[in-house]
This record gives sequence, C-alpha cells and structure tokens, in this order.
Amino acid sequence: MSSTEAAQTYEVESAFEAEMPTRVLTLTEARDWLETVCHAEDLDPPTLTSARLRKGFEAAALPDEWCILVADVAPTQHTVLHELAHLACANRGHGREFRTHLVRLLRRHVSLEHAAHLHARFVGAGLSIDPFAATR
Repeated sequence: MSSTEAAQTYEVESAFEAEMPTRVLTLTEARDWLETVCHAEDLDPPTLTSARLRKGFEAAALPDEWCILVADVAPTQHTVLHELAHLACANRGHGREFRTHLVRLLRRHVSLEHAAHLHARFVGAGLSIDPFAATR
C-alpha cells in the first residue's frame, strides 16, 4: 500500500467523521466498550491508554504491545475501532483488508447507517474494499 493510499484513507475517514460523528467516550467508557467489542469479535482486548502522541495523531495501535494509545482522554468510537482494525488485520496498514474490517466493525458495533456511509465514501474515492454486507 502506498503512502498516497493511506492519505486517501485518512481523508475519507476525516470527512466521514465530520459528517457522521460517532459517540465520544471517556477513557473509562472506551475501555469498557472496547472490551465488549473484542469479546464479540473473539479478540483479546488490547490495553487502551492515553499518551502524548506526535502532532496530528489522534491514536496509535501498537501490535507488539497489543495496545491502543489515544491522544485525548475522550476518544470517539470511530477512533477506537480504527485502531482495533489495525490490530485485527494481518496487514497493519490502511489497505483493502483494513478498510473492509473497519466498515465491518462499524456495522456491528455502531450502526448500519455509519458502515454503509463509510463504505460508500471509500468506494467513491476509488479505494478498494470488499462488497458491503447488509447482514452480520
């Protein structure tokens, strides 16, 4: 995956989040929600903690430590799921597998409307993604 593809993916997600924001969670709420999501997805819940990140970064997934770092003590559901998608994918970049997994997580844990909208935005931007599944 090219850096251009990563930049396009971020651009699509930013526009999506501005148009259809997801719920803002306290750090405690985010940890509890992440644990629920992970159990439903048959994943070991990663550690979720706040940290000082490079300017412009909202969060980061660290697969070797199996943790998610957030720059703010009030991350959005989208931010948490974005980082979880990185941990859950074999290819940790922002390619087709990542985008497909992120949309699936949004579908299962936020709403069908959010997932369909993000999927349509990825397709509209010419970014590859698996076909949208209307059912779980």
